[in-house]
Amino acid sequence: MESHGGAMDRAAAAAELAALDADRAALADRVIQPWWWDVTLGLSFFGFVSSYAFHDVRVIAAALVLFFAAFLGLVAAYRRITGVWWDATKVGPVQERVRRALRWWGWGYGVAMLGGAAAEYLLDLRGAMVVVGAVLGVCVAVSSRWVSRVYAAGLRAVR
Repeated sequence: MESHGGAMDRAAAAAELAALDADRAALADRVIQPWWWDVTLGLSFFGFVSSYAFHDVRVIAAALVLFFAAFLGLVAAYRRITGVWWDATKVGPVQERVRRALRWWGWGYGVAMLGGAAAEYLLDLRGAMVVVGAVLGVCVAVSSRWVSRVYAAGLRAVR
């Protein structure tokens, strides 16, 4: 699409920008995973954290393996459904917002795990890690949905 001097004319440039905006909007609609994806992620995380209530390293290790297998399966399903996997290493306001939230999530996860472990192992409150697993599983599912919506909104806003 070149005009007389080798430069793109205004109408062609506007048409290409409109096509890019339409593609980005379509991608933003496509990157939101189905509801069951978040539920499965939260349930698998709940299972892993709850495994600490068994006080058996073999059970915890098996639960960790199952969690990673479920996560890898979810990644494969997401790629198959959407055709993409988003890159969190890019720099931008959306990615920074997500990274900041994940840092807070990491601290909250650590505090909850330490509190639950102290209750379960030091105070001998059997089942404390199941409660922590339920809370963190819900947090993982909700956070997963939130992150995908923030990412999709960022795709729509980029120009």
